[in-house]
Amino acid sequence: MLKKIPTTITTSAFWQSVNILITKSHVVNKRVWGNMVKHKCICKPITSDILNWCLPDQCGKVDKIDNEDLYLDYLLTNLQLQRCDISDSDDAIEIILSELLPKNYSDSHAVQLTCLQKDRNLVTFYDVTPENENQNICPNYSYSLQLNSNMIHLKANCDSGSKSFQWLLNTVLPQFVKWGQECVNTKPKSQFCSDSLALVSIDKYYRRYNELKMKYGKEMVKIWPECTDPSKFVYEDVAIATYLLLLWEEERAQQGSNILQSFVDLGCGNGLLVYILSKEGHPGVGIDVRKRQIWDMFGADVKLEEKTITPSDTHLFPDTDWIIGNHSDELTPWIPVISARSSYKCNFFLLPCCAFNFDGTKYQRKNSSISQYTEYLEHIKQLCKDIGYKTDVDRLKIPSTKRICLLGRGRTYEEKAFEDQCNQIQNLIDKEQVNRNENVWINDFKPRDPVEKVKNCTQVDKNLVQSIVTHITNYLLKGCNVSNIWNPGKVADINELVQLLPHDQLKALKSECGGLQTLLKNNHHIFRVQSGKVQLRYPKTVEDVKKDSQYKKNKAKSGNIRIQFRPCWFYNHHPQGCPLSDDKCSFLHAKSRQFFI
Repeated sequence: MLKKIPTTITTSAFWQSVNILITKSHVVNKRVWGNMVKHKCICKPITSDILNWCLPDQCGKVDKIDNEDLYLDYLLTNLQLQRCDISDSDDAIEIILSELLPKNYSDSHAVQLTCLQKDRNLVTFYDVTPENENQNICPNYSYSLQLNSNMIHLKANCDSGSKSFQWLLNTVLPQFVKWGQECVNTKPKSQFCSDSLALVSIDKYYRRYNELKMKYGKEMVKIWPECTDPSKFVYEDVAIATYLLLLWEEERAQQGSNILQSFVDLGCGNGLLVYILSKEGHPGVGIDVRKRQIWDMFGADVKLEEKTITPSDTHLFPDTDWIIGNHSDELTPWIPVISARSSYKCNFFLLPCCAFNFDGTKYQRKNSSISQYTEYLEHIKQLCKDIGYKTDVDRLKIPSTKRICLLGRGRTYEEKAFEDQCNQIQNLIDKEQVNRNENVWINDFKPRDPVEKVKNCTQVDKNLVQSIVTHITNYLLKGCNVSNIWNPGKVADINELVQLLPHDQLKALKSECGGLQTLLKNNHHIFRVQSGKVQLRYPKTVEDVKKDSQYKKNKAKSGNIRIQFRPCWFYNHHPQGCPLSDDKCSFLHAKSRQFFI
């Protein structure tokens, strides 16, 4: 099959898209977890007509791969290619042998051979997975992409009706062109860290992650007692634990040691990372300002402490090998400092999230040309360098937008200069303060409040809520015809509604870490809030509620979810009452003076 589409992308943009497709195939292929390059080489064709549009059905597949290097030679022979050392020759072809790792661990891996012909702007993909593997995570036939005369040619050796060809046509090809257009239309961005898992073996990570996922993850998701999403937080901590275990394994190998590294996790949160590392044999402790429900489930052998860490000589860990800061918020800039001053041999792992200064205040961006996240990462990396750490940067594979970590491993100065360096670190901190108290490293540090404050306006006084809702509904219904068809009132901007409220009411909302929009969304049974616009909602029917996915989920958990037990706001407060009949409305049609939310 051949498909052509017009394009404006350049040759350079074409090859940038090719690079993304090869190295990050999981972006367009949801069955793939990642791509592991096994071999690269430069070849030239034995005959002049090799790798033309007449793609072979297969590329010399075998039953089993005993030796990857020999297998590559076997494949090259099938393609009538031979290795060469000249990469700038006109007919040079770059060959990449890759293993595609399936997202579902039980699925078969796929092996793919990629041929890049720069002189023809042509890239060809061959499935060379051994026959007995029976892979189903990528097309099992050859296909190619070529830029020719402002056209992208997609050539595939298959039937047009096959699902995999439809995937190439409707998913891969549009995304490929989009990548190229983005390269043409936007200025190149300097990325703080572009490669994922660059400091560990991809193969080892993939196997270890899935082992830990089965060992800890699935059961932990079932019993998760916190209000946070277990599918995100559990597997994120499994991934971070996998990464650290591999780093530490490599560190022991380099040192020729069998002693498992000790650790302290500052701001450990739910403590799951501490639990996994401890169960894997590493002695350590997690410390957080606030205890979580799940801590009691871990057992006495998992050490978790509820206390506040303040940057000072009283909170150092001289006998600890690694300090961990996993989304440690106001402690983030202090993790490298505490590690550096604990001992000369103490290292750190830091995964920054929210940006904080030394004193616990929010970090203010200074460079608007880059994101605050990137700027803060650069700020922390420079801090690590200034305090004397050899610092590496890596990108984790976790379900989070903040996934770049910094690793302090080793120092840029000799051990005999340790005390002098600690003094230099204090001088660095003192630049941000005056008249420091000698008992601490910094004055007026603001740690997190041990009592977690509700941040969604649910604690606002009920009378205040009733007053605000009345103000808003009266405004939305003012001047509307309420004599015939049920009227939901006009649509208003949220900013327009803010002007209606007295200053003291707005101040009361802000004191609960919310605003008018938050309060209106909390009362979603009354208001529809979308894209900054507000209108009265048409009431939900009983059938609407029963079709809702959240209702089904809650019913599956508890088995008995009541409908029509709370008074209907529209029945009691709308000038036309509720537009639904008593048996259809999901709320109770009963006169009530009580306001509810």
